[in-house]
Amino acid sequence: MKPFVCLVTVVLIVSCSDHKNTYEEINFSFDSFDWDSNPYNFSSFINDSIMKTKGPQYASWDYSYIGDIENMLKTWDGKRNSNFKVTPEIKSDFDNYSRTDAIDFILDQAKSKRVVIINEAHHMPQHRVFTTRLLSGLKEIGFGHLGLESYFASAVNDSTFTANGYPTLKTGFYTKEPQFGNLLREAHHLGYKVFGYESRGHDDGKGREINQAKNIKDYLDKNPNSKLLIHCGFDHAYEGNLTSKWEKAMAGRFSEFTGIDPLTINQVVFSEKSINSNEDALYQLFDHDEASVYLTSENVSVAKSKNGGYNDIFVFHPRSKIGKRADWLIYDKRKEVDFSFEEAEINCPCLVLAYKKGEIIGSAVPYDIQESLNDKSATLVLDNSEFEIVILNENGTAIKTSL
Repeated sequence: MKPFVCLVTVVLIVSCSDHKNTYEEINFSFDSFDWDSNPYNFSSFINDSIMKTKGPQYASWDYSYIGDIENMLKTWDGKRNSNFKVTPEIKSDFDNYSRTDAIDFILDQAKSKRVVIINEAHHMPQHRVFTTRLLSGLKEIGFGHLGLESYFASAVNDSTFTANGYPTLKTGFYTKEPQFGNLLREAHHLGYKVFGYESRGHDDGKGREINQAKNIKDYLDKNPNSKLLIHCGFDHAYEGNLTSKWEKAMAGRFSEFTGIDPLTINQVVFSEKSINSNEDALYQLFDHDEASVYLTSENVSVAKSKNGGYNDIFVFHPRSKIGKRADWLIYDKRKEVDFSFEEAEINCPCLVLAYKKGEIIGSAVPYDIQESLNDKSATLVLDNSEFEIVILNENGTAIKTSL
């Protein structure tokens, strides 16, 4: 089945006093920069269409957009089979490392730095949640600017985001994923200036790395007293000379162009896969509920070089404990909210989208999304705000209520 673009929405208004539902029809469409496809797809469409036409990388992204962490991990693992093995030597090394809390360690190391660069795997919302959790502590030690690879750099985008205080489906590419959207919401709430630095017009990977670094340097030159947090993808955070065609990644080029030694943080290497043998051997030995950094006897982060490149800090992320939702979604004031629409006249499967009240439905990035396959229920992870809930099925019918 082809994805829907425009539809008619039925609004379900729940009366708290007598629990009677009244309905109102409104026009609705996803206001996205990509008019050829929907920003959010049903799992059946991801499996039957996205997987076959675009492959596991795109399919894993789409699963992440609707909060399906299990299928996201399985689909991404379908791309590769690493078969890492834990040797006695690796086990002995790991036993000699000391563990420390990742957020505390990063904040301590960042005190003397002007620029922090942290990466993500684009299919893993957990990495965006971790960066979100760093924001307040970094703000307290002087960081006030957030550079995003995924954020579309333009005056219109900047003014729209600043005025709204929340991201829309036109803010960026990966930013449509709810936890990326929440990263932007928190940054705005804390007073960060958000900017995009992605390369334009590059001919190859090397050109892209150079242009990204130059864009960040230009921003820094225009804000000479600023401290920057840069959130990038995968290998862009590597310092040093890579043996790849890039020669240097964005972080290495930035240091070359500015003389600044950034604090570089890797979230990708020591993160979960759906199959243990696909996980780095050191990570297979990791068993802790909090994001951690392992330290050598010299009190420096355990590191993994890649093609000659290096990072200062490697974060070990806890494996997801998935009950109703992944446990790492629940932090600060966020909590699981069980939501039932059993009495609603709508057929499932449905996407259940939570919008913060006051944000434009269809335009704003939803605060959370979960697919309801057949039982007309969902568990959303929400903060203490008021929310409008849109329930959308494959036929393009939708209902809305408030929480």
